[in-house]
Amino acid sequence: MAQLIGTAGHVDHGKTTLIKALTGVDTDRLPEEKKRGLTIDIGFAAIDLPGIGKVSIVDVPGHEKFIGNMLVGALGMDVVMLCIAADQGVMPQTIEHFEVIKLLPVERLIVVLTRCDLADEDSIELVGLQVEEMLSGTRFEGSEIVSVSALSGAGLDKLTGCLRVILGEKRVAKSGKWYLPVDRVFSRPGHGTVVTGTLARGILRTGDSCAVLPENEKTRAKSLQVHGEQVGEVFAGQRVAINLAGVDLDEVFRGYVVCEAGACFATELFDAEIHWVERPKHGARVRVSVGADEVIAKAFLNDDDEVLVQLRSERVCVVAKDQPLIVRSYSPARVLGGGKVLVPEAKKRRKNAAVSMGSGLLDVIGRAPTGVMADEIARLMGSSVQALGDEIEQYKNRGEIIGFAGLWFTAAGFEAASEKFFVALGQLHQERPERALIPRDAAVKQAGLSWAGKPLDRMVSYWVGAGKVRAEGVNVALAAHRPELKDRQRALLDRVKQALDEGGVSAPGEFEITNSLGVPKQAVAEIMRIGVEAGELVRVAEGIFYTEGALAKFVEEVREVYAGQRFTAAEFKEKFGTSRKYAIPLLEWFDSVGVTMRQGDARVVR
Repeated sequence: MAQLIGTAGHVDHGKTTLIKALTGVDTDRLPEEKKRGLTIDIGFAAIDLPGIGKVSIVDVPGHEKFIGNMLVGALGMDVVMLCIAADQGVMPQTIEHFEVIKLLPVERLIVVLTRCDLADEDSIELVGLQVEEMLSGTRFEGSEIVSVSALSGAGLDKLTGCLRVILGEKRVAKSGKWYLPVDRVFSRPGHGTVVTGTLARGILRTGDSCAVLPENEKTRAKSLQVHGEQVGEVFAGQRVAINLAGVDLDEVFRGYVVCEAGACFATELFDAEIHWVERPKHGARVRVSVGADEVIAKAFLNDDDEVLVQLRSERVCVVAKDQPLIVRSYSPARVLGGGKVLVPEAKKRRKNAAVSMGSGLLDVIGRAPTGVMADEIARLMGSSVQALGDEIEQYKNRGEIIGFAGLWFTAAGFEAASEKFFVALGQLHQERPERALIPRDAAVKQAGLSWAGKPLDRMVSYWVGAGKVRAEGVNVALAAHRPELKDRQRALLDRVKQALDEGGVSAPGEFEITNSLGVPKQAVAEIMRIGVEAGELVRVAEGIFYTEGALAKFVEEVREVYAGQRFTAAEFKEKFGTSRKYAIPLLEWFDSVGVTMRQGDARVVR
């Protein structure tokens, strides 16, 4: 995996000279840098390490006035050479740069004592003790300390050996959608606009489609270069030049991001996890360094979690999920803390609002006991619904999550939420025992839930299929619930049920029952409606009703008669001695409840 070596340290402590001694490249490329003799902007070179290959080195400014430029380079480092002049020792910018390094996800550190040709052995030993004291108690305690002279070459072999050992260790690849924070933009005659930066994540190939954010300009990578060499693909950690197709020079600037669609987000409001050196006041203006950009924002803290902060920037910036960042005070600009982006597109919240942040898909879904919509999952994960599609499908197929029209639950979460709904529905049945069905929205409200629309439609259908509830339009009832009918209603319904059962498959309709029972048509129609709502009658088609018991008997007979064989509607009609008027609705009802499955003009029992 490609990795990035970086330098850090006090101004004029030999960082640029060291890189030139290692690579032969003078990273001070700007005329002003040449004139002033110090690094103002970040510079880059490459070193060939035997057994490793060509590795990028970033040279960052040491002067306090250019700490913002230093952060542009530091935010992508994997291995840092902290340069300390042996003849001067630890200085203010040494401490500040080290504080930045501690706040970033930098994996390894080498302390390089430069200019050893200008210091005696006692001075070198004293600086070594200063370094050990500075590293003590940090994750970098015990890091290698190497004494070098860039002029004489002393110690350079040992330094490159240390780099080979560190870079040769197995690393976890920075996988995912690729993105590149732009730190330089220029135009090449005959080629067009070129942007450079360190590829922060993923793999980019020549010809790949790109988005330039925050403008969301669509383009493609016409060609790629790594340290002047044309390549077909580049990896996270490499210094990359991308020749963009169809993008003018005045359409992309330093601080922009070129990325794969869905990798990054243009935003003015994002949540971050910050480990503070000095915690600012709630709502304080701060400087946020992220990627190659610095943006002024207000930092809104959280009472529930001291490392959680919401950053509301004063202009649009571009961030990615888990991207490292540094926060500095507005004025004077001193380092306050560092961390990573949690939610690229956040929602405003109060300081005392409890916030649950999940990182993985199951975490996010599991922290939403009443379900979470797919677009909200994507927002919290800093991704897109499309990008999460395969992962969602995998968890769904394993039975770990379940979804209803884009509303997702963990399996255990849905069971608990369903039970909450059933309890509320049961309470409404107790309050209104005479009602066969309850408006489902009333049950949702009673349970303190917010379900509605298509997700609720799908959930009700699921519960009906599982035998948990009955439903008629937007009204529902627990499957076992039976309304408390008045004596006259019960007597009439029982007579209607008897008449239907006596008719068998060719059950009588409302007109025939009215005539046979000698009761008004309106009374028969009303009691049949009540019977359907109560779950004692089933309407299989307009004007065709059966009792629950009769349908259960028909299902049993169909499974027994046609087990293992295909049958047609005509064969069913003849076998059960009925007409097409009843045969077709019954067969379609069998299909709908999963008893049979249609295959062309025939059916089979499932």
